[in-house]
Amino acid sequence: MISKYLNLPLFGKGIVASACICLLAGLASCDNVDEADRFIKVERPEIARKVLVQEFTGQGCINCPQGAALVHSMQSQYPGAIVAVNLHPENTQYTRPLGGLKLTSKEATAYYQYYKPAMLPSAVIDGAAPVSNVSLWTDAILQAIARPAPADLELTTEYNSATRELKVTYSSTFNEVFSSPLNINVWLMENDIVGPQYSGSNILRDYVHNHVLRTSLTGEWGVAVADSFIPNDKFTATFSIVIDESWKAENCEVIAFLQNPSSKAVEQSAEAPVINHE
Repeated sequence: MISKYLNLPLFGKGIVASACICLLAGLASCDNVDEADRFIKVERPEIARKVLVQEFTGQGCINCPQGAALVHSMQSQYPGAIVAVNLHPENTQYTRPLGGLKLTSKEATAYYQYYKPAMLPSAVIDGAAPVSNVSLWTDAILQAIARPAPADLELTTEYNSATRELKVTYSSTFNEVFSSPLNINVWLMENDIVGPQYSGSNILRDYVHNHVLRTSLTGEWGVAVADSFIPNDKFTATFSIVIDESWKAENCEVIAFLQNPSSKAVEQSAEAPVINHE
């Protein structure tokens, strides 16, 4: 094929010769590239999902300790993957205070009225429909853990023991295009509350109530973040509250979650202690 260009002017011949040399060099260089090195697939990093388990419960609910035990067990098996909160709604036959211990809250009541669980205990997993059969919770939680999250979510807390003022700052960075609106919810919970609890036909006088929702720093359904998101969008805000004197700050923690205000689907969760004991 090169011979057909031999009658070209010297300048043209030089171009053709150079082109041929480059072509041959390119072919030779391709042969020296290992097959495995020719195409490098870059995987998009996935952000691990922290699943929010909202358990409707009550001191008068005879099967509720069973639900709490299952969630605690799963938290031990999957450290850092499950954020648990216990909601004690007002004005039900199973949530009336026992022994003068009040665990109900208006926020728990609002969620109970929205979800209308068939019975207690019931678990709402990442905002989905409540699941009343405790034996089905494990599979539902594992399925939720397996889903990637569109964003990370981190919390920092600052507590003034003199004034009992708590400041909570959330920070969230998006990893992908996400086209649904999201609200940020920040809740205060208390652990290690010792008091009576029905369990079967017995009353456990020294039952330890954990993850009890005390109040919200962002209203019942959260504060709007944005309506749509693109990769590397970052959002942050600080909320504050004065912790009630009857709640032990050293036993309190905060949780936060990104939630669709319409469907109530939860896309990411986080938790942090009010006081860092490390």
